Amino acid sequence: MSLDEGKAASEPTPATGPEGRHEAEHHTIPLRTPARIGWAEAHSHRDRPHLRRDPLRVYAMRAFFLDLLVVIVAGATGFVLRWAIPYSVELNDPTYLSFVIIIVAAWMVVLVMRGAYDTRILGVGSEEFKRVVGATAVVFGAVAIVAFALKLDLSRGFVLITFLVGFVLLLAVRWALRAWLRHERRYGHFLHRTVVVGSGPSSVEITDLLDRDPVAGFAVVDVIDEPAADLTEPQLDAWLDEVMTRISLEDADTVAVAGSPALGHTVVQRLAWRLEGPRIDLLVAPTVGDIAGPRVTMRMAADLPLLHLDEPHLTGPKRAIKRTLDIVFGSLLFVLFLPFMVVAAIAVKVSSRGPVLYFQERIGRGGQIIKVAKIRTMYVGSDKHRHEIIGAPDALILDRYKQDPRITPVGRVLRRWSIDEMPQVVAVIAGTMSLVGPRPVLVDEMPLLGDADHRRHLTKPGLTGLWQVSGRKETDWEERMRLDLDYVENWSPALDLVIVAKTVKAVLMGDGAY
Repeated sequence: MSLDEGKAASEPTPATGPEGRHEAEHHTIPLRTPARIGWAEAHSHRDRPHLRRDPLRVYAMRAFFLDLLVVIVAGATGFVLRWAIPYSVELNDPTYLSFVIIIVAAWMVVLVMRGAYDTRILGVGSEEFKRVVGATAVVFGAVAIVAFALKLDLSRGFVLITFLVGFVLLLAVRWALRAWLRHERRYGHFLHRTVVVGSGPSSVEITDLLDRDPVAGFAVVDVIDEPAADLTEPQLDAWLDEVMTRISLEDADTVAVAGSPALGHTVVQRLAWRLEGPRIDLLVAPTVGDIAGPRVTMRMAADLPLLHLDEPHLTGPKRAIKRTLDIVFGSLLFVLFLPFMVVAAIAVKVSSRGPVLYFQERIGRGGQIIKVAKIRTMYVGSDKHRHEIIGAPDALILDRYKQDPRITPVGRVLRRWSIDEMPQVVAVIAGTMSLVGPRPVLVDEMPLLGDADHRRHLTKPGLTGLWQVSGRKETDWEERMRLDLDYVENWSPALDLVIVAKTVKAVLMGDGAY
């Protein structure tokens, strides 16, 4: 019996979607010896699956051409505002036009060299934005150094205008492209068809993680059993043939290997060799816990590639960078928020009796108690009735938040647009809070924290955080703690910028604000 006949006899035929693609069913494939079909030899590349089209190639092409347009617009803006308008420079003057052309060309070259169009990092996480920011910084620094070293007659105003406009527009374009990609992925487009290799809890976990949110870009179409630990060389070749066959049948472009003792170095290496020809991405889940992120660095020791894991403390330059961002952006936000806070204060004072501001004790960095200010949104004395109205977090707590009788009519409007939390920007400037970080929990909520949850207090609480941009009060307690710990473990300046951008969207949409 052939391999295809065996599949037809033992498994139902996957349903076909509107576009003729198989819907993502999870099949557990037992280890069996298939017929030799072309690429059966471990060292052979004959008759391997055809080169698959990268689902994000369209995204990368759009990003490149839009970035090119943005950089041209930035150069033209700097040229016009610095030279053409003040001095009526001839537009065909080769001296000034050459500056624009060189900067535009250099900017695009560095973006490409820095991997800003690498499809592995496009659409998810903060690495895409980090590479765009890094490329812009490199070009800006190179232009400044070259102009100073060669004493070029290059206007500083032109350089500042060009890079400021380009920097803002580049990030805006990437944000818009990502919003478009998220929308498309919700309808099943631009997904990596993924085959999971593993068995037991590890394969179930990685399958659930990949399938949990289609916005992440993965659709698990098959699950293949891992090989036995004592496999002989011919049996390993047979297992690899089986994997390659399933990849071809499912038209997969990604293989995710779950962490398991049976999938040792030799098995993963041989699998990687097989995947080189068809250009199929190989993802290997670490078996050392949730440690991915900027804290992890690779280094060689005793001829072994080892992961070096830093402690999640913000010290030295990192703390200085975060504190600088808090002061600069906190000051700008205070000026921006001031008119809204004045109007809100008047509305609160006129609509109900009591003070305008409400000060609440919450848990800050290191478990210390801090005073957090909010514009009052409840009737005076409502805090004494929190336990009997809201109670402990459970499946019905969201309904209790929505129907909370303690909130005033004006308070509901203030909460809808998060205006009540604007006074906390003063704490950000003062240093007891940060612009981005885990939201401070109430003192009464401390008994709800598990042992690991206290790690969220390694950093300052934030005016906004991952919880705020992931549903706010619609996010359950366990998920909120997980998001807070993810932030502490994986902090970076780029992550803060991403959260701030998502916060603007979350506030405008008003989801979860009760």
